[in-house]
Amino acid sequence: MSRTEQEVRQLYAEANRMPAGPAKFAALEQAARHADALGLVEFAFEIRMRSTSVFHNNGAAQKAMVAFSWCLAAYDREPERFGGWSERSLLWNLKWMIYNVHQFPEIPLRHALDLLEDMERRYRRGGHSMHAVLQHRGLIAESVGELEQAREHYERMARAPRDHLSDCAGCVPSSQTRTLVALGRDEEAIEVGEPARTSYCSDQPQWINSELLLPYLRTGQPHKALEAHRTAYRRIREKPYHLAELALHLMFCVHTGNPERGLDLVERHLHWLDSPRTPLADADFCAAAVAVLRTLQERGEGDRPVRSRAGSAGGRGAVTVASLAAGLRERALRLGERFDARNGNAYQGERLRRRMAAGPLGEPLPLHVFHPAAHSAADPRARRIRELVENVAALTAAGEGEAAAVARLEAAEALLDAGRGEEAAEAAEEAVREVERLGLDGHGPRAAWLLVRAHRADGDRQRAAAVLRDLVEGTAPDAVLDGLPSRPGLEEDLGHLLTDAGDRHRWFLSASLGYAAAGRTEERLRSLVMALRTADGPEALARAASAAEAAVTGPGVGALRAAHVRLVLADVLRDAGRPEEAAAQLEAVRKEPPGSGPEYREVLARALTALGAVRFRLGEHGAAEEAARAALALGADDDWTAAVTLALALRARGAAEEARAVMEAHGLDEEDVDEESLDDC
Repeated sequence: MSRTEQEVRQLYAEANRMPAGPAKFAALEQAARHADALGLVEFAFEIRMRSTSVFHNNGAAQKAMVAFSWCLAAYDREPERFGGWSERSLLWNLKWMIYNVHQFPEIPLRHALDLLEDMERRYRRGGHSMHAVLQHRGLIAESVGELEQAREHYERMARAPRDHLSDCAGCVPSSQTRTLVALGRDEEAIEVGEPARTSYCSDQPQWINSELLLPYLRTGQPHKALEAHRTAYRRIREKPYHLAELALHLMFCVHTGNPERGLDLVERHLHWLDSPRTPLADADFCAAAVAVLRTLQERGEGDRPVRSRAGSAGGRGAVTVASLAAGLRERALRLGERFDARNGNAYQGERLRRRMAAGPLGEPLPLHVFHPAAHSAADPRARRIRELVENVAALTAAGEGEAAAVARLEAAEALLDAGRGEEAAEAAEEAVREVERLGLDGHGPRAAWLLVRAHRADGDRQRAAAVLRDLVEGTAPDAVLDGLPSRPGLEEDLGHLLTDAGDRHRWFLSASLGYAAAGRTEERLRSLVMALRTADGPEALARAASAAEAAVTGPGVGALRAAHVRLVLADVLRDAGRPEEAAAQLEAVRKEPPGSGPEYREVLARALTALGAVRFRLGEHGAAEEAARAALALGADDDWTAAVTLALALRARGAAEEARAVMEAHGLDEEDVDEESLDDC
């Protein structure tokens, strides 16, 4: 199906607004193909350059390489056809391609080395520093086991000047730390890496915190490792892009004597192997997972079932610790053999075998939130949490699964009450999984609501919103949930947690209808105000405006509260380009006095101020003057807007001297008295 250029540009704009994932990837690729069909070379280049970044940063490395290769070839054919930004973007993205290409064993190593040579030629031709070139030479050398070369490149990179094509202040130390760890130089790795723990970009600080886990443990700093683990895991747990970093956290669990925590992470993320970012990341995760599972096998837990939503990676049907370990071991070794065949040595296979055979480093470090030693017995509140955690362990050991699940909920509640949001979220997540595993439907809503509150306390609004959406959509509209807010209350809460205006509007409006049915007028008006403020189009605004009008003219609504709602509705209508309707709402406030006290005068003054500005925009200068004078007489808080409106209205009817007097009385400059001044009012 052919499309016009305007349609293709619209398709591209819509694709950019989509969340990252297969649908967005497909939409971007479709836009590029349509641009090709129309001969829009520059636009096709723009789409693919943008796509390269989207693909790379969201775990679709192969798609990124295809899009980038097209751009590089197009630029080399006609460099003069593209803007000055193109070469800089290509040189920046070239680093990503080199970072990715050596992680696919089917791509000959010679190709990665040729890309490095091409990168160096292009950088030298542009007069750029060799800093980034040496960084990526070192990464590839380390990956194929050429550790002496990796050391040389690292030392040369440390002496090279940084420039605008160097990675950020967090990613450069992360790369250097990786090399230093491979070289066994842990103290130096910590010295180089620690300052970057406060850096932020799409990869940071989770990358550097993950790389520092092993150095911290090997240098006897387990508590720094624990802090790095918790900080990093929170940022990678929803992003399959970080599969290789996740493997480092599995090894951290093995090294610190926490295979239970390791199994928890394996169960949560095994499905990432259904579409791994790269084969090397795949092998890293498999080997680390085997280390976790092997530890559990050695404790006699080989028959323990593994819970996962993985497909081919986890196998079909019942999976045990032993069977999963065997499958992942075979997968890791098979990938290692492919890399070794490509690299011409045994480095990757041996590295993966060492990882699978790894064990604890030093004394066990209490990590799991349900480990009693993780909670001090000195602090009274912590002592209570410890007692609850010990109860979980006792009930679990006694085989009382349902009671243990309920005890997990109680412990999570206590952690939340103690202000320990991160641990409360971890405990609540485990409690939810146990409730689901045991089919305890009666405890499901309570567990989910607890998890929502814990995520919110932990600052993770996105995860809180996802859990709450599932809870609301999975609950019958007329259901009464013990210990939870009402259905409209949950919907309103979801509206506050979401970020998309359309989603927010839908839930706020639904909440208002639910509150109306329950006769809860104040809550109805509150949610209606939010529905008005989040209306993102004519249809949404019409629905909200109709609901608001019905509410403020219905029984049980005080005049003052109705006036507040009308003020919001007027603002929204004015911003939507519907000034006549906005004026009607403001006139309704003036005609229906909500009382005689100070609050009434304040609300009325606000309405008159806004009415004056709207009337002036409509060209009704006499009405604008009258409303502005009335607002000033009431002592409007926003006397600046009222005074500007009055001065403009006076000028419009030729009363220049009177307008000047108003300006002097209110401290207005000439530049203040301009119609554009009312745009921000």
